[in-house]
Amino acid sequence: MYDIIIKNGTLFKGDNQLAQKNDLGIKDGRIVFIGDLKNEKAKTEINAESKFVAPGFIDIHNDADHSLNLLFSSSAENLIRQGVTTAIGGNCGASLAPLISGSLDYIKRWSDFGDINVNWRSVKDFFDNLDKRKIGINFGMLIGWGTLRTEFSKGEFRNLTKEEMEKLKLLIKKSLAEGALGVSFGLGYPAEKGVGKKEILAIGELVKNKGGYLSFHLRDSSENFLASVNEIFEISKEGNLSVEISHFKAEGRENSNLLDGIIETLSNYNESEELINLDISPYNSEVQAIYSVLPEWVAVGGRKVFLKNITGEDTRKKIIQDLKKKKYLYKKFLITDSGRQWWFSGKSLEEISKSFNLSPEESLLKVAEVCDEKIIIFGENIYQEDIDKIIENPYSFICTNGEFYNPNKSTWFHPKLFGTFPRFLERYVKEKELLSWEEAIFKITGKVAKKIGLRDRGLIKENYFADVVIFNPEKIKDKTTIKNPLQYPEGIETVIINGNLAYYKGVLSSQRYGKTIRRLADK
Repeated sequence: MYDIIIKNGTLFKGDNQLAQKNDLGIKDGRIVFIGDLKNEKAKTEINAESKFVAPGFIDIHNDADHSLNLLFSSSAENLIRQGVTTAIGGNCGASLAPLISGSLDYIKRWSDFGDINVNWRSVKDFFDNLDKRKIGINFGMLIGWGTLRTEFSKGEFRNLTKEEMEKLKLLIKKSLAEGALGVSFGLGYPAEKGVGKKEILAIGELVKNKGGYLSFHLRDSSENFLASVNEIFEISKEGNLSVEISHFKAEGRENSNLLDGIIETLSNYNESEELINLDISPYNSEVQAIYSVLPEWVAVGGRKVFLKNITGEDTRKKIIQDLKKKKYLYKKFLITDSGRQWWFSGKSLEEISKSFNLSPEESLLKVAEVCDEKIIIFGENIYQEDIDKIIENPYSFICTNGEFYNPNKSTWFHPKLFGTFPRFLERYVKEKELLSWEEAIFKITGKVAKKIGLRDRGLIKENYFADVVIFNPEKIKDKTTIKNPLQYPEGIETVIINGNLAYYKGVLSSQRYGKTIRRLADK
């Protein structure tokens, strides 16, 4: 007898092939049969007539591990109810493992980690800890280069010594052997401004030898956008490296006009071998650090240099002059997290400017000065036509760039936490018809799995892990809004994780069925 049989559904295998009517049999956590099961019995039988049956969606860029309490305490209901069964963390140069000294200071700029006891150092120990605690969905990770590099450089703007690089290379090798999927770089953050091409290529060679990939947060998406993109192209070409550009966007009309050329270059580059991909959230707004709207040079050298620059008379004048040239980056932003200075949270820059009786630029610097490093903002800075172009491109993936939701821990959240994947399917596939259903499901399942090196996941295939989503294509809908983001989507009817009913008949299971995804040893 099967554990679960799904009958009469339109089956998308996640390989970009035409969907077919078929039944699906699941037993002991695996897909064991695809075909006619009308005479077979199971503990749970699901009639998927008029429904789509697909592999569980994979969120290639998730920041759950940038909020440790959420990773450990949340059921990940917000992702499960979108159809997500696997999330990849360790993005933008920040990861929870490996840890050299056991310090989480580098990641605390994003989140307060509360009373979590850090009882791991290695990737293996971290994964073991997650499996012991139980997680809502499958979770894999990249190694954050910024986390490791900061331990040696102490946040200083300098090259690593030969001895430091050799120590870090040994640590990268060990971490890859323990299951990490690759290495991420947060080149737009102050701690990694000093990272050069030679350093990246040295790490890239190690990752390539293990079949992994590199993920990059661009140095700049505004003033130096084209140069930042070209840097990644050059790195990939020189090292023959598989790379992913995270939360890709072109800020400002001038950079938007460059997008067609960049997409053409990307297509030409990938023609012989697909090495470069992009990920994007299907919203024209995002959450980001306040550093991202300041001129690039301001924060180079760490917090002390940053404070010196924004308080020095001459440098402050220059910063304000530079800011005025790029008002589109900050004129509509809202502060979502200001750390201990909680009174700024939920305030727009316009409101703060009126309170201080200062210009928007002066107010922005005032907030940056008094709120330490942890200032997270929400802004609308992406053109809708650009999102359409990127989503339509065959080399892009869809991501939440979000985290797990816990009503007892979260104070403010972006709608993407609840609606990313239904929004993609509803607006860009069903309504705009930028992609066929087969292409769209391939983009968020099998294609992602191949890119990041997942084993036995991402496809509806016999002997693969049973991560499965059943949804109604007529009812799929993202209901979230900026003012009222806490609204779950419609149309996602069943989510199966590792052969277990995680979400069924409108009810989230009280059990957590996720596993850690280890590239060489998928448990």
